[in-house]
Amino acid sequence: MLKGKKGLYILLPVVALIWGAIIFQVVGAFSDEDQVVAETSEVSLAPIEGNEREKFELSTVLRDPFLGTIYKPKKEVTKPKATTLKVKKPALVWPSITYKGVVSGQNASNAIYLIEINGSDQLLQLKQTFEEVTLIKARTSSVKLRYKGKIKEFKIAN
Repeated sequence: MLKGKKGLYILLPVVALIWGAIIFQVVGAFSDEDQVVAETSEVSLAPIEGNEREKFELSTVLRDPFLGTIYKPKKEVTKPKATTLKVKKPALVWPSITYKGVVSGQNASNAIYLIEINGSDQLLQLKQTFEEVTLIKARTSSVKLRYKGKIKEFKIAN
């Protein structure tokens, strides 16, 4: 192509012009000079009028547009509402019970157990009842009592 000094004399000014144009564009983009609107021109503001949205209604689907099959909507199953209200039974409140230990007889069939029910000490044997509290099963370390159909285990008090 261009060899020697002739190519240098042509290409060097072309490269300088290209770099000069690039630098001019970058400096112009970062300059603080804002374009000033002429003060004599008046600006009038008009309210923007909005277009009212067009109302539409979806029609029922009679067939599948892709498969061409007839569309059968699923039937909604309504369950009948229960008219009777379930009444919750109040929570069972046990009397204050403390198991104090075995009084006499280590044999399980004739042993007597000391149990404090509502502040009064009671001596009970197996299957004996006091104020709806029945002694069902007993050991030296714990007893099982039934109160209004519910069974609860009590350990010996220290």
